[in-house]
Amino acid sequence: MALLRGGVEAVRVEKLARALGVTKGSFYWHFTGRTELLESLLREWENEVPEILQQIGPESAERKFRALVRLVEQRARLSEDGKVPSDAAIFAWASVDPAVARRVNRAEEVRIRLLKRILGHWDRIELVYLVWLGFVARGQRVPATRRRFPEIARMMRELVSSRK
Repeated sequence: MALLRGGVEAVRVEKLARALGVTKGSFYWHFTGRTELLESLLREWENEVPEILQQIGPESAERKFRALVRLVEQRARLSEDGKVPSDAAIFAWASVDPAVARRVNRAEEVRIRLLKRILGHWDRIELVYLVWLGFVARGQRVPATRRRFPEIARMMRELVSSRK
């Protein structure tokens, strides 16, 4: 949650411990320090799409896409609650840290390749991914737009499944 609300600089052991109502010692029981915590968040984010895609069964491309949208919507709610790393937070962090940017870029390449392989529609998947990124960025700045996710998802689904 700290990464989402305040950026990477807000991820501080003392502030986190105080916000969680735990001692710094309790924090250090789980992580050797701030660096390990940040690495853990980034690793979890990097593995998100492969984990989501493993949950999608052997369905048609359209059903896979519908399942993917449901899972992404659930994940977005969890990220807003601080239970999983947020795309918006990770992208903001990548914008100020070149090493994180390189990892995010590699993870995005993997995400797009996996989506293309599993869902097909090679020519449209990257466009759909970019729509999602724009939606995430705008949702961070204008939270009320997040309510439009079902409508945006429907339009993305139509784009992927259209024959034109």
